[in-house]
Amino acid sequence: MRNSPRRIGLLGGITWHSTLEYERRLHEGIADALPGQTADLVIRHYNFGQIAAAQAAGDWDGLAELFADDARWLVAGGAEAILICANTMHLVAPQVQAAVEVPVIHIVDATAKAIQAAGVDKVALLGTGFTMRMPFYRERLATFGITTLVPEEPDLQALHDLLYDEVTQGLVTDAGRALTKRITGAVLRRGARGVIAGCTEIPMVMTAEDVDVPYFDALAEHVQAAVEFALAD
Repeated sequence: MRNSPRRIGLLGGITWHSTLEYERRLHEGIADALPGQTADLVIRHYNFGQIAAAQAAGDWDGLAELFADDARWLVAGGAEAILICANTMHLVAPQVQAAVEVPVIHIVDATAKAIQAAGVDKVALLGTGFTMRMPFYRERLATFGITTLVPEEPDLQALHDLLYDEVTQGLVTDAGRALTKRITGAVLRRGARGVIAGCTEIPMVMTAEDVDVPYFDALAEHVQAAVEFALAD
């Protein structure tokens, strides 16, 4: 193990809530391994309103170009690896990786390894409508032998709306928690044997205590992979 951590570049959150959670967990992970030290980070923190508008407009090419340019900026600032601190924005991870020579530590790979370690092969994926509807997340999990189920309509849209209209704004209610738990239960009844918190804000409305199956917090697994990279010889 190194005696000081490698510098990690963060393409922020995309909300400030999850960005702060990434920072906190990265600092804690380094401090646990190297007492007296904290993570070495360089951060590009986005205006969520602008990112959400581009997502809603389907401007994924524009977002890919933005994230690729910013990844280059992080590397110019000394980053030795990149974290895209949002599940949905891993849609543009291939373009970001193509733009830089340092590794882009992928949230799906980190989560899939945890799922495999738990002996689970079919999971419920909870996230934004983009993450649940588009194939990029499910297809990457499939390369690890993992089958993914997502909520059916109208539950899928209801969860997306909850995340974008309330949770990303920091509004967490009992009704939101109950909705998330009900939607999760419906997917589990279809045969899922684990749950992925596949949006970095999902843990704000559902935790491992809310389900009776293995719960995989993608943010936590992503951070753990980044800490391991930062400390590896």
